[in-house]
Amino acid sequence: MAAKKKVGRKRINLDPIKVKRLAAQGLSQKQIARSLGVSWNTLNRNRKRSKSFNEAFEQGVADGLDAVTNSLFEQALDGNTTASIFFLKNRDEARWRDRVETTHDHTLSLTNVIDSAKKRLIDITPEPKKITKLDVSE
Repeated sequence: MAAKKKVGRKRINLDPIKVKRLAAQGLSQKQIARSLGVSWNTLNRNRKRSKSFNEAFEQGVADGLDAVTNSLFEQALDGNTTASIFFLKNRDEARWRDRVETTHDHTLSLTNVIDSAKKRLIDITPEPKKITKLDVSE
């Protein structure tokens, strides 16, 4: 008897080193898949199938973030004011931010709004003029 053929598509194995390098450059999963010439589903299947492949992807993401963070920190230490501001705003948001958020705890009552509007209307409504009899004798 002849050996049975496998059914389905041929498995596409991706190189974890390439994926790690691309992830470190800040590419999204979709962009990584495109650059490797496969679909997002193929990349995702490889991540689910192989723990080492998924770890390579996650390590690449962490390496890229680490490199950019270190570069930003070095620039801030070297006196780059913009880098210093950006670093502080993102690391200590409670003390370094551009805007102050204000909350309003006013409760509105429709009755109060209508009554207030009526008072304003009454205040600006002119007094009605009294009509006097006209002298039509002329």
